[in-house]
Amino acid sequence: MKIAHHEHLSLIEVTDKLILDEILLDSQASQAIMLRLSDTVAAVEPAKLTALQNRLKKLSITPKILD
Repeated sequence: MKIAHHEHLSLIEVTDKLILDEILLDSQASQAIMLRLSDTVAAVEPAKLTALQNRLKKLSITPKILD
């Protein structure tokens, strides 16, 4: 899984669509997702990126962060 942060948009990319499905089913993590772009990519609200990362760690989903 990768998370890319750009000035006005953050993206999360997962290796399996089931991981993104799991994230979207979680009531806390899904609040950070703005739009699912494909089976494995979603746009993340930049202001909620840190909260999403913290929530994913609690769910034992550990993303690779891209700067």
